[in-house]
Amino acid sequence: MRRLVKRLYLIFRAIIFSFFSLFTFPMRRKGFSEKSISNILIVGLNRIGDNIVSIPTFKAIKENLPQAKISVLANSLVKDILDEVSSIDKVVTYSKDTSFLQKIKLVNRLRENHFDLAIDLTCDYSFVGALWTYLSKAKYRLGYNIFGRGFLFNRPIKHSKQPIDVVDEILNIIKGISLGTEDKKPKILPSKEAEGAIEQFLQKKGVSDNHLLIGIHPGGYYPSQRWLPERFVEVADRIIEKYKAKIILIAGAKEERLIKEIEDKIVNKVIIFLGQPLKNLIALISRCNLLIGNNSGPLHIATALGISTVSVMGPTDPVRWWPKGDKNIVIRKDLPCSPCNRGICKEHKCMKLITVEEVTEAVEVQIATGLRPSQ
Repeated sequence: MRRLVKRLYLIFRAIIFSFFSLFTFPMRRKGFSEKSISNILIVGLNRIGDNIVSIPTFKAIKENLPQAKISVLANSLVKDILDEVSSIDKVVTYSKDTSFLQKIKLVNRLRENHFDLAIDLTCDYSFVGALWTYLSKAKYRLGYNIFGRGFLFNRPIKHSKQPIDVVDEILNIIKGISLGTEDKKPKILPSKEAEGAIEQFLQKKGVSDNHLLIGIHPGGYYPSQRWLPERFVEVADRIIEKYKAKIILIAGAKEERLIKEIEDKIVNKVIIFLGQPLKNLIALISRCNLLIGNNSGPLHIATALGISTVSVMGPTDPVRWWPKGDKNIVIRKDLPCSPCNRGICKEHKCMKLITVEEVTEAVEVQIATGLRPSQ
């Protein structure tokens, strides 16, 4: 019922906004001169994985418009990722706690920059990114026209109804102004400061360079994305007993209860990495030999760092979110109901059917290939 109501709302919104677009159509700019672009605003996405897969787009814009200064407007939670992207010159942040008055001041700050081009990277029906793009008053405003939100752009881009890899989906936005790149693999490096902090953290936990260090992230943005906690427990114990590995449980501050549940059930001793800054998480994952987890932010950080992974995928669309590179093993059940992209599922068959044996075997395959931390 909820999905039906949401669908009806989006259809109604599209009809209303399409009416508005009749009045904004005369303002749409047909021409586009690359030489005239010297100041660009990119309205970024909110989650860790979304920003990781946006990195090739940042790089492509800088490659094609090297003379331009690139500013990114993003949620403060992902600033640590964007700070390490060399293509970005400036990161401007806001948060869910930003007051209405502060948002007005932020709009004025954006307008003072007199941006030549503003690009919204949103690939769904969300209205927020399109609104920020519009309020910037940039000369050219670019973004996907999904469920009527295109009236806020003067260079609206048609969105494909067929699912494609999310990196390509974001890159297709800038193809609307003939920008592109051949290098589509997201890449990131940890900061030196964070690397130093993590080395101290690991030394205190008794971890040396000679240890096999394996990170496990049992969390996920939606409950439906999470494999069963007790199965992570079994996998961790088997790895420790067979390989004498050091296991580190990784979680955000909101996942403390989940980590506590797993820690209490694991027979062997594990290290807890809970609620630390994102820059430290990036440095920690770069230090791991292998990351095991669900299809979530830490997984995409690992792939961007070149770290080997074993992941489980349930309701997530594999066409869009399959991890990039050849160091990844994904375990997924191809069911009639999957991918459903639902946040909550009562049956959860796609995850329940993935066994401890399957994940453990995948880990053994990765270890047999000779794991190395990123260099």
